[in-house]
Amino acid sequence: MRPLTNSAMLSMTVLAADIVELVEHFHNYEVWFGKTNPQTATDWGTADDLAVFQCISGNAVYGADADDEALVIGTDNTPFRAGMTLFDFHRILIIDFSHGAPYMMRFAWGDTTLAQAIIDEQYTMIPVLTPNLPVAQSGGIVFEIMMPRIRAGIDQVWAQCKNATDDATLDFLVGLHEYAV
Repeated sequence: MRPLTNSAMLSMTVLAADIVELVEHFHNYEVWFGKTNPQTATDWGTADDLAVFQCISGNAVYGADADDEALVIGTDNTPFRAGMTLFDFHRILIIDFSHGAPYMMRFAWGDTTLAQAIIDEQYTMIPVLTPNLPVAQSGGIVFEIMMPRIRAGIDQVWAQCKNATDDATLDFLVGLHEYAV
């Protein structure tokens, strides 16, 4: 057997770090957030609360009117647990929707503004396909979210949605993971 080269050892170190990150993601706690009422400049979400966030669609575009975006996580909302420095969204629970047509949701993050986060491509998107049933019959719908870990207490998170119908609404709660790394 040949001895490992520096590049092979580096590759194994990177692989081991990736495995640890995956294990931490799936063997972690989850905290669910609802909307803080009233919201302030830095306090947007409240853990273990059922007040829903709401985003409002434009006409087949992301809503751009005042208050169309949902202010989801402010700088005062993380870390939830002491010592945590990073977080990511894991899932979203759709509570209500005004139209049965598909939605696209965009979650943007950053330490400045929603507009700057979009320019900087700091966002993730998920399609939301709502069944043609009232939410009371569908029992709520959970969707997985893919996003990088972002900085607790520094980055904010906004949500936007678009639908074929102008002013379509989407009400939701979010579940997030926090990390000490």
